Amino acid sequence: MELWVLSLLVLAVAYILWVFVFIVFPLMMGASYEVTNDEKLKRMIRFARIKKGEKVAELGSGNGKLVIEFAKLGAEVHGYEINPWLVLASKWKIRREGLGKGAFVHWKNFWSVDLGDFDVVLSFQVGYIMKTLENKLKREARKKMRVVSNNWKFPNLKLIREDKKVYLYEVKHQ
Repeated sequence: MELWVLSLLVLAVAYILWVFVFIVFPLMMGASYEVTNDEKLKRMIRFARIKKGEKVAELGSGNGKLVIEFAKLGAEVHGYEINPWLVLASKWKIRREGLGKGAFVHWKNFWSVDLGDFDVVLSFQVGYIMKTLENKLKREARKKMRVVSNNWKFPNLKLIREDKKVYLYEVKHQ
């Protein structure tokens, strides 16, 4: 087999693997991977009003960008991500930033996590799960919780603040 044919075959296999790992697998499990842009990140930070020592959960933490930025503000941040490659990349970035005592990424589906002890929940999900996620947050909240959503609204939660597709909600203990 000629070298160019072998190279083309290797590239095709690598591309198919990439598509499966970063698109097909995440879509089968919930949502595709999309990076939060810096402007939305700034709005999310502003809306969250983080105080040092608060606990933050990021649902679908992707590349760890929000986990890292919120940990730099003094929060204890737990990201939940189902894509093992993104978990590894996030853990590497957290270690590189020296945030190992305040930033954690778990290879776990957030649906299996009790969110009740978190002060802030960050979400960048897809529209069709927002009602189910809303019910989970209402059911599990043990204290007042700030919920910041990127791009998607919750259908019945009382909207506190909105700015260019970033939404702030409060969920109170039922």
